[in-house]
Amino acid sequence: MDSYEKLIQKAKKDKLKHANEGPKVIKKAINSSKWKLLFSTLTVLLIIVPTCYMLTYMYYAFGTKSTTLMDVASKTLYITEPNTTLEEMEFDMDFSLFSMNLSFEAYKQIGEEFYPSKTYDLQFILNKLVKKETNSKLEKIYPKYPTETNQWLAHPKQQVEFYSKKEWRVLSGLPDETVVEAYISLIDLYSVEEVINEMENIDVSWAAIYTGLEDTMLSKEGNVISPIGYPVQPDSTLWSPFRDSISHEETFLNMLKEIERYEEIAEGVSSHKNLELEERIRYIEQNGFKTYGVVVTGPKTKIASLEDSNIVRYMKLGEVKLWNLGR
Repeated sequence: MDSYEKLIQKAKKDKLKHANEGPKVIKKAINSSKWKLLFSTLTVLLIIVPTCYMLTYMYYAFGTKSTTLMDVASKTLYITEPNTTLEEMEFDMDFSLFSMNLSFEAYKQIGEEFYPSKTYDLQFILNKLVKKETNSKLEKIYPKYPTETNQWLAHPKQQVEFYSKKEWRVLSGLPDETVVEAYISLIDLYSVEEVINEMENIDVSWAAIYTGLEDTMLSKEGNVISPIGYPVQPDSTLWSPFRDSISHEETFLNMLKEIERYEEIAEGVSSHKNLELEERIRYIEQNGFKTYGVVVTGPKTKIASLEDSNIVRYMKLGEVKLWNLGR
């Protein structure tokens, strides 16, 4: 075989060899690209996710958003949930990607003691409330979807669905060794001071304030509104916005103005979905503070005596506990 033929044979062998190795080279290149893409993706994720968490913490912590949202939630309950108080140490915050979970417990005064009434679990994405879960610990539960006529506190012109005489009979049948919470609707509008003077030896814990809409409990758009009011008794709880308050009325009005900027969040937190704060603030500023109903607590016999009061129209019985008074 001459040199030319040897060269031809070698070329044919090289061509066959490259033909067999071609798919292997391509497959190797594809696998290499996949691994490079995977490592690149992981690298990006390892950079982005911690950065997002850091931004979340900065948004809520350094931007004081967490404090603001907690403030709005707590103040909303003070003014929309009768006879409710909160404890600062009960607030539990948990942060996740672009969101904050806020959990806390509310209390009710019955007699001289405060009892857990409801737990709240709220989830915010940035500053928007996206989820609310509640767990009531009460025996008596306020209507989940109040209408114009099933409110527990009624304006003098308004009718109610419950039968007040039956409520008085149930109260009279309780043992004398009990303390109770009662929702008292009045026959007219009064100052809170007038009501306190009328109800001697009974703790008036919360007063519903008339804002021009409670005659029908409907807004101008026809939406059912919530009663709003404020705690009457001095409150030494560190977290309470009424702690060391010189005028609970003025503190209440200032709270309404603060919450107005976050009314959508407040309506999500509250059991009632329409607050109509702008209109109600304007009414209070022009007409002052009058109450059409209060929440009271005290010995069963003292509360029962209110049936003969000249200013009491309706009574709705709330929580009942064994005697816990020191007097």
